Amino acid sequence: MDKQGPLFIEEYVKLHPVDLADRLLRLSESERAELLTHLPREHAAAALAELYEDQFEEVTKGLGKDRLVELVGELEHDDAADILGEIEEDKREELLEALPDEVSDPIEELLQYPEDTAGGIMSDRFITLSTAETVQACQQRLRETADREKDDISYLYVLDENERLVGVVPLRELVFASPAATVQEVMIREVQCLRVDDDQEEVARRFEFYGYLGLPVLDKVGKLVGVVHASEALEVAQEEATEDMQLMVGLSGEERSSTPWQTSLQRRLPWLYVNLCTAFLAAIVVGFFEETIAKWTALAVFLPIIAGQGGNAGMQTLTVIIRDMALGELEPGDGKKALLKEVFLGFINGIAIGIAVGLVGYFWKDSPELGLVAGGAMVLNQLAAALSGVMIPFGLRMLKIDPAMASSIILTTVTDVAGFFFFLSLGALALQSVE
Repeated sequence: MDKQGPLFIEEYVKLHPVDLADRLLRLSESERAELLTHLPREHAAAALAELYEDQFEEVTKGLGKDRLVELVGELEHDDAADILGEIEEDKREELLEALPDEVSDPIEELLQYPEDTAGGIMSDRFITLSTAETVQACQQRLRETADREKDDISYLYVLDENERLVGVVPLRELVFASPAATVQEVMIREVQCLRVDDDQEEVARRFEFYGYLGLPVLDKVGKLVGVVHASEALEVAQEEATEDMQLMVGLSGEERSSTPWQTSLQRRLPWLYVNLCTAFLAAIVVGFFEETIAKWTALAVFLPIIAGQGGNAGMQTLTVIIRDMALGELEPGDGKKALLKEVFLGFINGIAIGIAVGLVGYFWKDSPELGLVAGGAMVLNQLAAALSGVMIPFGLRMLKIDPAMASSIILTTVTDVAGFFFFLSLGALALQSVE
């Protein structure tokens, strides 16, 4: 790194934390350590907060322990908990012990919650009020906390003497209310709440449904312990969508282009072996009809067309079903309706595509029999694709398996095997009728 005294640091200080984090990822280990050592503590910590949690160890490798403790201590408690939750336990304990108690205690409190729950994604930064306070007193208290970020005070939470939530006051309500009014007079008593053990997918759905900027999080006895902001819910929704997309093609759900190749290999190879095994099932089906193919070689030309179209149609259905499941728009009782719709659609698509394939087979090979076989097989495989696209994710969900994890592999196996079987079986019957 070309170091030029104060100008070298000023170049990076001017960057937005997101851009600075991106720069860090592109530097070598020694360059990153040098930059994180010389940057002002608040700028370096802000950049680390923008990293994915599993990138923290890589980016801070080579950094001295004292400096690392300084930067972790500068992070917001929830950001620090997210990062420390991803590193090795020994190193995590070492860092926590090095931090002051007033910093480490709140972080350890947050670390007790599973990362995929409301407790795992909540922030412990919030402002509480009592029912007897006046609006004027609350406004004065807000001025005293002007260093807080704006999204931390979208709502103010009203607690009773047992620290249980009894109401919420939107910031805009506090701005326009009469200074002499009490909190009890302006607060909203019907409050939508989350529980610490609520699944993060459910949290994201609640935000989408209600459109709030934040939702309070209560523990088992109703005590307010944190707040989930809309930004965290959006991040969860993005993570879940990415995970589902990756799982559908046999990835881990946590992989990025910056993931080390060794890690990517460990995560991808097992699924490729599973896919290889399913491919052999299709090959076995083809092997049953070797004599048919030998007698009518034109069948081999259309095999990938029949199977490929079935796979594409099935993935269309599968994507719609899994998307609706993920967003909570499709309940188990809706399965029959979805199945009937997709089967009807598969039948219509099968006829339309089957006619096209049949005409190609007829004119290309000058064989009406081949056209009929190809067209009939296409209709049947489109129906199989539609059935599989609905039944596989519903079946996996009944077995308590994430539908996104294995649906695509099962689906392609079904459409390949069914497509080959339908096409070659009809081809064999056509040959027998001709002979």
